[in-house]
Amino acid sequence: MFDLIASLLSFFYDLNGSYAIAIALLTLVVLVISTPLTLQGTKSMLKMQILQPELKAIQNKYDKDEREEMNKELMAFYQENNINPVGGCLPLLFQIPVFLVLYRVILGLTRRSTTVGTQTGDVVGSLAAENALDAVSVTDTDLNFNPAYLSEDSAMFADLASSNEMRSVGFDLARSASQVLGDGITDALPYLILVLVVGATGFLQHRMIRARQTGAIANPTQEMIMKLMPWFLPIFSFTLPAAIVIYFLISNLYRIAQQWYITRSMYTGEDSLGAQVRRTRESESSNKNDKKSSNKGSNNKSSGNKSSGTKNSGNKNSSNGAGAKKSKNAGSSGASKKSSGGRTRPPGRNSSGHSGSARAQVQPKGRKKKR
Repeated sequence: MFDLIASLLSFFYDLNGSYAIAIALLTLVVLVISTPLTLQGTKSMLKMQILQPELKAIQNKYDKDEREEMNKELMAFYQENNINPVGGCLPLLFQIPVFLVLYRVILGLTRRSTTVGTQTGDVVGSLAAENALDAVSVTDTDLNFNPAYLSEDSAMFADLASSNEMRSVGFDLARSASQVLGDGITDALPYLILVLVVGATGFLQHRMIRARQTGAIANPTQEMIMKLMPWFLPIFSFTLPAAIVIYFLISNLYRIAQQWYITRSMYTGEDSLGAQVRRTRESESSNKNDKKSSNKGSNNKSSGNKSSGTKNSGNKNSSNGAGAKKSKNAGSSGASKKSSGGRTRPPGRNSSGHSGSARAQVQPKGRKKKR
């Protein structure tokens, strides 16, 4: 894989003689090859979101100890609907190893010759010199390149091996923005602008993807990568050689165009996959709300019936208490009537014939007759 990528890079360099353009063309070729996987993965992801209710129904049919039967039915369902359950991850599974190979090949272009012999000669020369301070010290940046993975017969290898710089479009692609910043802000300004452009295009790409969210839960790994990449790319670009930053920039620009095409073809229109996903999500949300309202109404009704029963029970007890009180009073009245034998007692006498009170025993005095 390393030799294949290096051969392609050397081929593109032979066409134009520019390191930056050769890296850009190699990046475009890799991204174009991965585009069908990206489009197919996006379609599979959207179809799975549309058919999510059916998938949940299949999963709910089986218990935890029936996973084998459930997986068989799910695979049959995937085949019937032409869905790849890992389709959304295929672009990442392809791009990550390719990116690592590209990174190593491009970084290998600026590999310098070994400094072991040079350092030995430097030490010997310093000791032999009359004044050691006048000895010339050779640093790594003074050494010519010894490119890795390239064929020694290629023009690209010959040009790099005869120089200690990788000049292209006004940049030394072998140096990073952090290294050039040590030479002064003026020299580092083009490198810093390149880093800022990489960060801006990364954020634009992320915003385009977030703008078309359908309410579905994205793959956690993919979601994490999409959130972190816009922040990490500028940081990496500041410390990595400009040749790698050129790769980042071309990748971002291509993916912006790719995301625009995906939005237009899969998320625009009432019959698009994105619109179907939105309707499915709205239907699920509506069903959940209706179910929640139904459960709430059922609970309120049950609570009302319980309260009514309590109230009726209280009224019944109150009625029973009043009846018992009335019955008791009636019984007392009947007993008094019976003991008196039905005869009317004179005032001041009780049923036993004794005086009822002191006032009742006082008789009015009779008037004296006049003689």
